[in-house]
Formats: sequence, C-alpha cells, structure tokens
Amino acid sequence: MEQHSTKITSKSIAQSGLPTDYKKAIAEYIWNGFDAKATQIDIRFDANETGFIYNFSITDNGEGIRIENIDETFGYFLDSQKVSTFDKDGFIKGKKGKGRFSFSLFANKAVWQTKFKTEENKILQYDIIIRRSSQDKFGIDNKIVLQNSQTGTRVSFEDFHSLTSDLLECTDFKNFIASEFGWFLFLNKEKEYSIIINGEKIDYWSIIDDFEEFEMDFGEYNFRISFLRWNKKIGDKYFYYFLNDKMKEVYRKHTSFNNKAIDFHHSVYIESNFFNDFTNTAEDNLVLGFAGKNQESIEFKQLNRSLCKLPLFRTI
Repeated sequence: MEQHSTKITSKSIAQSGLPTDYKKAIAEYIWNGFDAKATQIDIRFDANETGFIYNFSITDNGEGIRIENIDETFGYFLDSQKVSTFDKDGFIKGKKGKGRFSFSLFANKAVWQTKFKTEENKILQYDIIIRRSSQDKFGIDNKIVLQNSQTGTRVSFEDFHSLTSDLLECTDFKNFIASEFGWFLFLNKEKEYSIIINGEKIDYWSIIDDFEEFEMDFGEYNFRISFLRWNKKIGDKYFYYFLNDKMKEVYRKHTSFNNKAIDFHHSVYIESNFFNDFTNTAEDNLVLGFAGKNQESIEFKQLNRSLCKLPLFRTI
C-alpha cells in the first residue's frame, strides 16, 4: 500500500472543531458527495440484534476523487482545495478539509473506494485509507482500471466505538437529514436528487408546509426565486439565500418577514448567474467593471425592493 504523509497532526485535527454529533458528522460525507456533482446518495448499514454495526457505507454517483490531486485534497487539513461548496448554516461545507476526518467521532477507520474518469477516458478505481490513530497519514491501495463502470465514491466506516444501529434507524436521524438537505433536494427536484437510507428515500416534502416559485428579470439577468415555508423551526433566524448558477451560496441576509409570527418558519432562495461574480463587500461601495458585483449593484437593489413588496411575504 502506498503511504502518504499529510501536512497535519492528529492533535490539530482533534482541536479543529470537528462535529460532535454523529448526525452532523455523517452529513459531512453526504455534502461531499453533492460537492462531487452526485445526484444520489445511498446510505447503507447492517447490524446484528444487539445493534452492533458490521457494515456502514455512504455511496455517491459523483465524479470521484482524481488521484493526481490526492495530495492536495487529502494532504492538507485547514487549507483544502474546496473553497466553495454547498452552504446552509453560515459556514462552507468542507471548506477547510475537515469533513473527511469526521468519521473519527464514531469509527476508527474509513476507506474511500473511488472511481473517476481519466484523461484517456478510462475509469480508474482505487482506495484511500485513513485510521483514527494516525490521521496524519493516509494510504492508497488497490488501483485498477475498469472497462465498464460509472464514476462515484463509496466511503466505508469500520471498527465503531460510539455508534449503534438504533441511532441510524431512529426517526430523529431521518428528520435531521430531511431538515439539513431538504432545501437542496427541493431546489434540485427536477433533477431528481435523492438521499436513500437502506432502500428508503428521504421524504424532504414532510418538512415543507408550503412553497411558491416564480421568476423576475432585472436588466439582462433572470432570478429564480423559491419561497419555502417549513412546518417546524429550522433556526432562530430566517434568511434570503443568494445562490449562483452552480447553486453555491454567495450571500445571505435576514428576511425580516413577520419574524415574530407563530409558526412562520421560512427560507427564500434566489438563484441566478448574476451571482457568479458577486462579492459581499464590507463597505456599501459599488464594485465597478471587471471587478464583479456586490450588494450595491443596480440589479441587486431592484431585486431587493421587489422581494420586499411581494404580497406573499406581506400577507402571511
């Protein structure tokens, strides 16, 4: 097995603020799959009658992990290549490379079996192995070229120390996954994105009380707007989420719509290529020319004024 050293230490990982809840730790791997352009995440586990887990894996149909970039993607911790990714909670998922180490919360070993398309249009499959006891190293093994296969990654966890099957089977876990990923699955519903747990598709519609979708045009830009009203509390504050055409969050602001109203749990998502070169600047000064756009851009101001006037928000 090929051994690689990282630019980190096990101590730095332990002190870095990894998830302390197994649900959030598992969510990191689901986000990693969507980051890799997956449309389906398949979570599978098997356990005995006492709840001991002997198989647990998360598989995606994304692009896989390119082996020529492995030292950059797995070799750094607080300087990951992932500088922009899906975001819901005010931080960038996997931004600093933490996600792949989340397994240490509940297991002693993780193995990524990944398949990607090479420049020669072949599918290369190989394994990446990290152990909790030596997270400053990772191994590469079992490299093979496949003739007929799809790209994707399966991460398997082994040697569990604080996870039992009842925690994965419980309603609380499924509700968490629906709440964490419901907005993302909704926005990708036409592409039929899904998360499946032991053959059962997560029903994100169960947490949506109502929704409205519409479009607005300002200048040369089209803005696709989705208003979601949740049937339970999803946070202490409610936001507009401004997303570029790759559905990556670039900016957010409070909606301030009837925040004190009972059961008015909501989110507003605005998608547009307008936000592809948008920057949230500290000062309200217009960004000019090739430098991109910010909250002082004419189209953004027109969008904000129109959002605030929508009858949907004023009458609920």
